[in-house]
Amino acid sequence: SELNCVAAVREETKLVVGDADGTLYIFNENQYGYHSDKYAGHPDAINSMIAVTDNVLITACEDGILRAVHLFPHRFVGQVGHHEGNMPIEKLDVNADGDIIASSGHDNKVKFWNISYLENMDYTKKRKPVLQAPGQKRKKMSEAMDKEKEFQLPSSGRVNRKEFFQGFES
Repeated sequence: SELNCVAAVREETKLVVGDADGTLYIFNENQYGYHSDKYAGHPDAINSMIAVTDNVLITACEDGILRAVHLFPHRFVGQVGHHEGNMPIEKLDVNADGDIIASSGHDNKVKFWNISYLENMDYTKKRKPVLQAPGQKRKKMSEAMDKEKEFQLPSSGRVNRKEFFQGFES
């Protein structure tokens, strides 16, 4: 599968590479012949990514969703945002302060996302949003259900199912 994007993490001692199958490969410094870790889980190609902390990446995917991914240990934190019509996202960039990212996609829009909350987030409470057996192929219906189960972060503009009725008294 083709390698689409790269980001440096862990004080620039590791390189993370995203591919067209939705897999992240991690390479150690000066050991670029073969990857040291491999993390699958994205439903489609990873077109772009950017490191926002030493352990957290934002990935821009073919399905139009930006995801926050915690690397050590590996888990999906949640959706940062999305582009309309599930149009692919091609490019990400971050401002000098590191609290706003910009994404551009096939919907011909540049969108801005406030990600300042990622610095102070408690990552021990987040679990992988999609549970599947290793090597198991997902069907289209289950992919749609998995997307719905993904945790929505404050910048996504979407509401988590559990939070819909929050605030209503019984």
